Amino acid sequence: MKKHVQLTSLKLVLLHDMIAMFLLFFAGLTTAFAQTEWPFRDDFSRSALGANWKADAAWTIRNGAAFNTSDIGSLVTANKFAAESYVIETSAKGLTGSYWREFRIIFGQANAAESKAYVLTYYPDSGGNLTLGIATDNIYHPRVLDEFSIYPALEDARWYKFKIARYKSGLIQVYMDKGQGYSKEPVLETVDLTYKQLGHFGWMVSTQTAGKDFFVDWIGACKPETEKPASPEKPVEDNLITQVSVPSGRSYTVSKLNAGSRIYTDRDYQVTSLPGYLKGASFVQTAMEDKSQTEASWLTTFMKKQVVVYVAYDPRAGKLPAWLQEWHKTGDIIGTNDPGSNYLEIYSRQADFWQVYPRPFILGANLAAPAEGSKMNYLVAAVELPASMKLEAENAKLSGAVVSSGHPGFSGKGFADFINNKSDYIEWTAQVTLPGTYSVGYKFANFKNERSLALTVDGIPAGTSVFLPLTSWDSWAFYSGQRVFLKSGTHKIRLTATGTSGPNIDFLSLNFLSDNADLVTVNSLARLNAQEHGVSQSGEDYLHAYPNPFQDQTVISYELAQSEEVNLAVFTPEGKQQAILVNGLQAAGKYRIEFNAGKLPAGLYIYQLRHGPTIHTGKVVKQ
Repeated sequence: MKKHVQLTSLKLVLLHDMIAMFLLFFAGLTTAFAQTEWPFRDDFSRSALGANWKADAAWTIRNGAAFNTSDIGSLVTANKFAAESYVIETSAKGLTGSYWREFRIIFGQANAAESKAYVLTYYPDSGGNLTLGIATDNIYHPRVLDEFSIYPALEDARWYKFKIARYKSGLIQVYMDKGQGYSKEPVLETVDLTYKQLGHFGWMVSTQTAGKDFFVDWIGACKPETEKPASPEKPVEDNLITQVSVPSGRSYTVSKLNAGSRIYTDRDYQVTSLPGYLKGASFVQTAMEDKSQTEASWLTTFMKKQVVVYVAYDPRAGKLPAWLQEWHKTGDIIGTNDPGSNYLEIYSRQADFWQVYPRPFILGANLAAPAEGSKMNYLVAAVELPASMKLEAENAKLSGAVVSSGHPGFSGKGFADFINNKSDYIEWTAQVTLPGTYSVGYKFANFKNERSLALTVDGIPAGTSVFLPLTSWDSWAFYSGQRVFLKSGTHKIRLTATGTSGPNIDFLSLNFLSDNADLVTVNSLARLNAQEHGVSQSGEDYLHAYPNPFQDQTVISYELAQSEEVNLAVFTPEGKQQAILVNGLQAAGKYRIEFNAGKLPAGLYIYQLRHGPTIHTGKVVKQ
């Protein structure tokens, strides 16, 4: 009997072992063939994708990773998941920034036939930009919820990991691991409840150029360890400056500049005085310990808008670093209680539009060659470019001239009509916040006779403007006139009849051109860019567009002193190219190039003229 019991026990043990082996084998199959239940993970350790993925011929498996070498394709789950709280993690390689190829992770897609989902997109153009968006009708053009500039661009030979955490509260957080682990704080974050379930999720690849190898090592989704409320954890960013970094890894923070502000992150020295235009400016508190660094490229940051950048530098410097030598020395100072030097000298430079987010703005180190003599680190501030000012003539001070509304086409409540041949004037009061060179322009109507008006600014003569006749008093044109340097504060701008009476003036416009006063000498005399109905007049502007603002077409005019390779292109303020108007060799002479913007939306556009090593830019507005 005892022997029988032992045999029975042995059979039970063998049966147990067989079951265990079967379970282990089944578990192996589960790993080898992507599991469809929740939680989900696929390591692609097999020869074919399998039924857990939507059929897509562009995707296969190579060396234990999902593989795509095509110009387009989707690796998206065939099944959808009902989880409202989840964490997606994945690892991928081939996220290159060397050519135009976009990569997307989509999630929250309830219906595979609809382009409705959350979209995490990496745009490799211009250094790299990571955006979190929501698509309601087009996966390729989602509405941006948050964005993050990646600089330098991701390398296609490295593996990068992404983690997307979404909670029932609607909080969505994105983390990225570039090889040093996930960041402590999310790089992207939003609160949104549009798509409540995980649904379908996975990768998408699209390109406008030749395909290139792209790999997904693994992808999975599971339940988060804890729930989180709809309370963003990502620090609130400054409105102008973001993502400051330096090779030393020392702390550089962004704050607002005021009297009493700390200058450095590692010293207690404070600002004691500063110019009015810098009060409340965004500024970077640098680290004094980095004062002896010599790299030509040191401080990397991103400017969210078009700005004037100011660097406050040690006045004891015998030589400036090369990167600072072309900046405009303003003559202003920032006072400090640093015993080494109780002030810093201010240099300014307008950021070019291609240095605005998502492209980086890079400064050299404090003692980059050939600098010498500086014993303290610089600080950086930024102020947004001022908006164009439009000052109606009927609201200005009038002497002799009268307010009229007898001809249609004016803005506001009327226009100023000059009565007498001379001495009549219009005087506007303009409040300027940011010092710089401004373009003075007028909307006018004129008929039959040429008429001249003298411009003075704060009583100082600033040139004479000659207005050619148009086809009737009901025709209006825009006169782009003198350039004047205006300090921050209140200014009196006056137009006075010089003996031929004056045209009807609808309004005065002031447009910021540059922080540099030297631009005034480029065009010290007034000129009429061009006029409606075929009337034109020559002048000294190097580069200009007319009409501006315009409806569908405008003409960009410029002059070349010698034969050169020329590129004339049009961009959005964000730097997206809209048109190439000229690209090739042009002989010396004057050129008028038509820009047809009929299919473009209304708004501000930047035109850029490159010839040889020289770059010029201008702004046009489509109405």
